[in-house]
Amino acid sequence: MTMVSKTRTIDALIHRPDLGSHVLASARGIDSSIAANGAFMRSWMVLLALLSCLASGCSPQTDNADTQVKAQHSGESRIRIRIPDTPFMVMLPVYVADEKGMLEEHGLEVQWIDVRDPGQGAKLLVAGKADFIITTFPNMIPIEVRKPGSLRLLFPASETSSDPGSYILVRPESAITSMAEIGGRTLGTYSGPSQKAYALMVLKKLGYREPEDVRLTQVAPSAQVQGLFGGSYDALFTVEPYASIALVNGAKPLATGVRTAIISDPFWLGAAAVPAGVAKAHPSLLPKLLEALDDAARYIRTHEAESRELLARRTGTDAAVARRSALYNWVAYPSADQLDQIQDALDLLHQEKTIDAHVDVRTLFAGIDLARNGGRAAASPGRYE
Repeated sequence: MTMVSKTRTIDALIHRPDLGSHVLASARGIDSSIAANGAFMRSWMVLLALLSCLASGCSPQTDNADTQVKAQHSGESRIRIRIPDTPFMVMLPVYVADEKGMLEEHGLEVQWIDVRDPGQGAKLLVAGKADFIITTFPNMIPIEVRKPGSLRLLFPASETSSDPGSYILVRPESAITSMAEIGGRTLGTYSGPSQKAYALMVLKKLGYREPEDVRLTQVAPSAQVQGLFGGSYDALFTVEPYASIALVNGAKPLATGVRTAIISDPFWLGAAAVPAGVAKAHPSLLPKLLEALDDAARYIRTHEAESRELLARRTGTDAAVARRSALYNWVAYPSADQLDQIQDALDLLHQEKTIDAHVDVRTLFAGIDLARNGGRAAASPGRYE
């Protein structure tokens, strides 16, 4: 009972003495044989206790104590995590887990931080203003290199050749018809260390030097498609959803699945990260996140059309673009082979001097129950498959 209702009841007893008299009269008029009944006596004792509580103004902490007892019986209290809301394709499982109640179901509460540039998420994490991000390895791994042991990784994502999401595009009227013709041209891509690193890898594997053979130009993510059609560069190396935006507007693909065809297949592009201090403070956080994100990944596979609609709404992407964009492959419990592939991806970044030191993938993923791969994933299809 709230304090307001208690006050109103006490006021009624004070200003309507007939109510109190009625209660007492009812008690006196009860047949002695009924009063002897044990069940009735217990009920009457409860009524007297209630009246006593109302008269003495019971502490409002009683309700809170009841809530705390219920919370203890239902398990650990919710863990609040701050997540930068970067409009990034790889964030789709987090959006699904949020809107479908999977995070809440696993005892997590999200505080969204509005961030327009995906690269800003890592900066917020470093500053202690975010507890969880999903970003690319070139954005994430330098944090760990500068301060070893500062991150715990989970939920890696990849592009696959069966669902390519990286392109080199040209304008509809362009005379360029193959990658062999981009020598002496300008290649545009969006800003940030990730895309620059991968663009340089692609050019190197194709036998081009930068800037001697091909000049690389970086622009803001939102400006890259406009830059292609406006003639700022001859070709554009980009990923979803920008590739689909350009294709819907008439751009021609010079190469499809660039990262999987030239760098590696599957192409492991990034993962989620949680500060090691946050994971230590909340030992159940990583298992809860993995359960929720695993449910979300399964849901995306079995409800693709609905997931694409959600993607369009949460990222502000045009519905037609969201319907045709490639989706990444997310893995909650990576296998040993997949961890080896991720290790190869990070070793390549080190070899190309994108990151300054070698890092051990299995150390980064420490504290996460990798043995669950083949456990939940294999033994139980889950409620969303």
